[in-house]
Amino acid sequence: MDARLDTVLERWGCRDPRPLSGDAGARQYFRVDHPQVGTALVVLYPPAPAEGLDDPYFDYRALQAYLDPVVRVPTTLQHCDEHRAMLLEDLGDETLERRLTLHPEEEERWAAAVAELLGAWAGLLTQGAPNRAFFMLRAFDRPKFDFEWGYCRDHFFRDFLQKDPPRWLDRLMGEVHGDLEPRARHLAHRDFHVRNLMVRGGHLVVLDFQDARRGAATYDLASILFDGYWDWSSEPRRLLMEGLRGELDWSERLLWEELNLSALQRNFKALGTFGFQIIHRRKAHFAPAVPRTLRHILGHFQRLNHGEGVLQTEHWLRLAEQRLLGR
Repeated sequence: MDARLDTVLERWGCRDPRPLSGDAGARQYFRVDHPQVGTALVVLYPPAPAEGLDDPYFDYRALQAYLDPVVRVPTTLQHCDEHRAMLLEDLGDETLERRLTLHPEEEERWAAAVAELLGAWAGLLTQGAPNRAFFMLRAFDRPKFDFEWGYCRDHFFRDFLQKDPPRWLDRLMGEVHGDLEPRARHLAHRDFHVRNLMVRGGHLVVLDFQDARRGAATYDLASILFDGYWDWSSEPRRLLMEGLRGELDWSERLLWEELNLSALQRNFKALGTFGFQIIHRRKAHFAPAVPRTLRHILGHFQRLNHGEGVLQTEHWLRLAEQRLLGR
């Protein structure tokens, strides 16, 4: 166990650490007993990155302070910069994914709540951000898109499917990235999905926001509308789209024009993450997200009338299901 844990437990008067599964990142999570609040979460961040690179630890702390007046985020009870550790309020275990699974009849209610969050990120949080804030100075630009597409090529296509993507897809993604780059004018959460939203006291609490940056207005909508962890039914889908469309005052045509681009980029990026987690981290709970995400991509190509994309995605879907059954 990480030696830092004993140090911060003693400093904060906590005991009995129980490791939690965590997320797709390198952070370590422990539920601990706290003398005043009952239970809390200790989060240990990995060592500081090289100079000049984003530091998720300090980024989280700064963004938490910026977001807190507008959207619900976990309360930071204590922090220790020396050991890159935080003590956060314990929000329990009810993610939005779990809530929807147990209570599918509540889907419209929670879609409306998510739509409010989408409007807040694209509206007030974007408009109120200082121009020189670090999270507004970084963006979904060409280098970021190229990195994420390379990650997908390496970890989904080569590691998971064990084949290279077709050349036409390389060309298409280059065009998608070129179209999206100048649209990066809104603050995006960057990983907005049902596992990063907690249900607490009848409200949604936003997690894992430390990588927020400027992106297309539809980036977060694409992330949760075409979520790898949940399939929304038709009316909740409409609520999600109308929530953002109302904030932006866009026509439905303009919304779909950008959303199709954001969705392709986001879903291929997500496949890279799922491939890495399944192959290299042996995290089987990411497995169902692969066919679901491929079905989303199939829908994108169908809307775009991209016949080659439809046929190829159907093939990837069959191949992915074979890979998962064989593991």
